[in-house]
Amino acid sequence: MDQHNGIVHFQYRSKWWLPFFAPIIFLAIVVITPFAALIAGRPGGLDLGYVFGANPLGELWQKALYNSLVQGVLGALTSMALGFPLGVFLGRYRLRNGNIIRSLLILPFFLPSIVVVTAFISTFGATSTLGTIFPGTRIFGTGLTGIVAVNTFFNAPLVAFLTSGAIEGTDMSLEESAATLGSGRISSFWHIWGRNGMLAALSGGLITFLYSFAGFTAPLVIGGPGNFTVEAWIYFVVKTLSDVNLAVTFSIMQSLILIAPVLLYLMTWSRERTVVVTGMRQRVREGIRGRFYVAGMAYLFAFLAMDALILASMLVESLSNVQGGSMTLEGYRELFSGTITGAFGIWPLLPFMNTIFYGVLTSLLVTLMGALWITGKRRLRSKADDALDSAQFLPMVIPSVVMAFSISVVYGSTFPASLTWLLIIAVQSAVAIPVVLRIISAGFARIPENLWEAAATLKGNAFFEVELPLAGSTVATALMFGFAISIGEFTATNFLSTYTFMPISVEIYQLQYQRLVTASYALGTILLVVSAISFYIIQKIGRGFETIR
Repeated sequence: MDQHNGIVHFQYRSKWWLPFFAPIIFLAIVVITPFAALIAGRPGGLDLGYVFGANPLGELWQKALYNSLVQGVLGALTSMALGFPLGVFLGRYRLRNGNIIRSLLILPFFLPSIVVVTAFISTFGATSTLGTIFPGTRIFGTGLTGIVAVNTFFNAPLVAFLTSGAIEGTDMSLEESAATLGSGRISSFWHIWGRNGMLAALSGGLITFLYSFAGFTAPLVIGGPGNFTVEAWIYFVVKTLSDVNLAVTFSIMQSLILIAPVLLYLMTWSRERTVVVTGMRQRVREGIRGRFYVAGMAYLFAFLAMDALILASMLVESLSNVQGGSMTLEGYRELFSGTITGAFGIWPLLPFMNTIFYGVLTSLLVTLMGALWITGKRRLRSKADDALDSAQFLPMVIPSVVMAFSISVVYGSTFPASLTWLLIIAVQSAVAIPVVLRIISAGFARIPENLWEAAATLKGNAFFEVELPLAGSTVATALMFGFAISIGEFTATNFLSTYTFMPISVEIYQLQYQRLVTASYALGTILLVVSAISFYIIQKIGRGFETIR
């Protein structure tokens, strides 16, 4: 009897292996196989001596690597320097309307990269109002300083968010006990609440380095060839020079370099201490009139004011008449008139329809994979969780433009041009996997496993009858994050799309390229509003932001 039950139990468990591996299978098809085929098809292999030698290819690689490293390190340092103090302040003080403040603070991190770059041009560009009145501010709209400023704008809020989340999770009773035993501020900071905050800030800094090292939009739009990262050069040598062999070489080298910081990020993330939620858990409340509180509020106000200035400037510039200086809706009129048809040969509303189409399908696909994966994971109770969870971060080792390049080379010839949208959705889904699966994992972790076991014993459907109702807000949050990532993804989509399959993010770049600057500001403002609405829905429907800490 026991043997029979063991066989039945094994059969019950074995059917969950395929759902458990669903994201890995998807990444194998979309990311690993095309990239491996790209490497295998490269004639002559990888000659490191040639890459680092004194020749045109070696000089180009060395310059690209130098730019990526400089932008990655500077972006990480400035983001940590600006974000960590703000995270400490938010983690140590209980503020009125704290949730609203946090939502406003983290908003820039979720904005499409092309929108932020366009906002910086509208704020600090040579023809901007601020750039005209204060010429010295133009350094933030061009060149290396502009790229670092954009990277910091994106990622400093993330560092602050992660830091505050780690600090506020400290059990207050531990700090009170330490104070009773004579522990000073520095000792309490290091041993009780500060260490987790610093680890979280370091995690944010590593994420910033990864995103900045593989930066694409800012170097391409405001940096120029002299500041191109490896990612930007891969795009350039394929699209402009048609040198596939050189692009493959750069892709291999970049992925090899990114392995170390991704592993370091995963190690840092795993070392953050998990704090059990108890009745004593709360942020420390100190005197409102204290000098640290006043300084922190001033810093927070300046931080949010700068964000508002940069984002609002795009709206102002979209309404301005460059020739007459008056307010006009000309830029918006161009978006829905024959101007777009004349420039791109498409129906003006087609990019809007493409954006919604990609966003819906991407969010459904990646959330479905996440649901299959988490269900299989909970049923199997696998011991290989760490290895498989780490594999989900593969898109950070093989960044977007490399994924798009490899998938276009390997699968492009087998897909007719009319099915290009499938490749776009596949790459966007791969980019969204690390974030969406982490959200789903954290949300389902709150559901006791004995509930689905009880449902299975009663011959019920554990997922639909028990887990899904309890994790409804988590699934909704995952869907919205998938949609937000899709509409904001620019790098791979710009590489793959044609005018027929062009979404809003790529249209903004094309409008700037066509010198339709006011129209690009108008479209950037529209995408900003759409992103803000998506962000608001995410914030309202669940605990999505807490699950990504």
